[in-house]
Amino acid sequence: MIDYDEEKTNFAVAMHYDRDRCLHDMVREQAQAAPHATAVVFGDTALNYRELDRLSDALAAYLVKLGIRRADIVGLFLPRSLNAIVCKLAILKAGGAYLPLDPAFPIEHLDYVIGECEPKVVFVDSAYGDKISVVPSMRGRVIEASAIIAEMTISPPQPRPSVKIGGDDLAYVMYTSGSTGRPKGTAIAHRSIARVVLDQTYVDFQPDDVVLHTATIAFDAATLEIWGALLNGSMLVGMPDTSFSVARLSNLIREAGISIMFLTTGLFNVFADHADGDLPKLRHVLFGGDVGSAVHARRFLDRHPGCKLTNAYGPTETTVFATAFEVPANFSEPELPIGRAIAHTGIAVLDEELREVPHGTEGQLAITGDGLAIGYFKRPEMTGEKFVTISTNGGQKRYYLTGDLAVLHADGMVAFKGRRDRQVKINGKRIELDEIEATLRRDPRLADGIVLCHVQSPTLKRIVAYLCPRQGSAGPDFVPSVMAGLRAALPAYMIPSAAVVVDAFPLTPAGKVDRSKLQPPPMEQIEIAPDAVAKSQTETLLTRLWQDALGTAKIDLDRNFFDLGGTSLQLMEIHAGLESELERSVDVVALFKHPTIRELARYVDGKASGSPRAIAAAQRAALQRKTMSQFRRSSS
Repeated sequence: MIDYDEEKTNFAVAMHYDRDRCLHDMVREQAQAAPHATAVVFGDTALNYRELDRLSDALAAYLVKLGIRRADIVGLFLPRSLNAIVCKLAILKAGGAYLPLDPAFPIEHLDYVIGECEPKVVFVDSAYGDKISVVPSMRGRVIEASAIIAEMTISPPQPRPSVKIGGDDLAYVMYTSGSTGRPKGTAIAHRSIARVVLDQTYVDFQPDDVVLHTATIAFDAATLEIWGALLNGSMLVGMPDTSFSVARLSNLIREAGISIMFLTTGLFNVFADHADGDLPKLRHVLFGGDVGSAVHARRFLDRHPGCKLTNAYGPTETTVFATAFEVPANFSEPELPIGRAIAHTGIAVLDEELREVPHGTEGQLAITGDGLAIGYFKRPEMTGEKFVTISTNGGQKRYYLTGDLAVLHADGMVAFKGRRDRQVKINGKRIELDEIEATLRRDPRLADGIVLCHVQSPTLKRIVAYLCPRQGSAGPDFVPSVMAGLRAALPAYMIPSAAVVVDAFPLTPAGKVDRSKLQPPPMEQIEIAPDAVAKSQTETLLTRLWQDALGTAKIDLDRNFFDLGGTSLQLMEIHAGLESELERSVDVVALFKHPTIRELARYVDGKASGSPRAIAAAQRAALQRKTMSQFRRSSS
């Protein structure tokens, strides 16, 4: 068991929700009450609350000297890391708002987001500095996070900036897929973040809790993990690996004594299927981001009967969660509801005229309360369309129209019934199919493009692009070049798993595209050369695992997993199955380095080699430990 606390008695403050307070004031109060209690842990590097408060003070003072003022945007081009936590807190203390930017996003996506937000400063990780430097719209100052934080650790203590910030001030802008063809930024205030983790009905963070942090910083689940821990005086333990396996996750939960964690629905399902061994300290698991699986919920509770399990729901626009359902041990229904409204939140189900419908009637789910976003960043018209003031039985209030169909029962329980538009959720990520189509239509080689999501099973969704080329454009490299253009413009999770070339789209009698007649391409018709069929025992095993994960009967040994539409979550599922079958550990990074069955089989049957990414991560961790050691000596 990992124990980083220097003083065993934790006198953290029992914080209560106050919609007028800012986040960093509450973190400072925890630091004053329990200065030696461990705040954040990543691998072998840790900061207690006093160190986190002092280090973020110094970095905040530095930002103010650079000209950061109230509501200024500061970018975070960082992986999940201790540095990212320090930078977030410093940005808020300087009066600014943080803009999480996933280093995996393509240049065109980053260019649009940075161009719209115009961050004055962007913190970067040394591994990604070259990428941010070629973003055309980047005008702000680029600062290498590790270097400046190392400098702050050996500098004299700095006074905290005297910037008055309240609960209504902007804390962060987070971008999601947009139906207009471009991603849209959701502006979230301090009070909305505090509201989701303080005085709540669905979760109870305590000072002796150890909270797991696995979400990327550009996913709003990170909001629950980070601020749920820091505002309640708990310990936040981050997964230091960019790519990790179910076995690695399980080991970290055991070694760090994780007591509370959130997993996306897809990852939770894999975890429920493959996680082995006892998890003695784990007392509460939350999952969400997609339709929950009752089968996997029951499977998890059977293996961990003492653990509380919650299916949670909420769009980014309502700050992480709006409803939650605690799954009882004897749950036997075929579908999981999304639960009741959490504290500081109200819900209503509306008809097309935005009038409340009777209990038990399907309509659009609308959400009100302190979790509502300020609005869409620099999108007043879109904000006016989705955030509306309406009269319900509870009076006249501002609501967010989710676009989700639901049924509200008399006891307050909500059942999710799907979408009223073309938004889908895959692996917890929100995807607007219209954004993919709009990107396709900017390609000069296309006369038109249509994108559909085909649900092949409860756990397998497949996005397919249907391409109608302009005359003379359909050469042998047409599909690969169009798909390459998509990869350059959209995040990897939005790339279709297959593409079909059509001469013309089928039309309805009214002249509209008849999407119901666009069927997914049958993978079974793929012709495989004799030398690309599994022969060895390992190739046969990997082929079966890939077939199960991808939902296809035929796979060429030399086809790239990601070109077949595979996702990192599906690769994690394959990895768990591979380790189970082989009864030995396999480096999960190897599956990313060897993305074909033939290459991976050679790796599995041969001698494993060290991962360059793992070596680089170890070197960064060593540097971080050295600078933190210097910091502690200067603090004492």
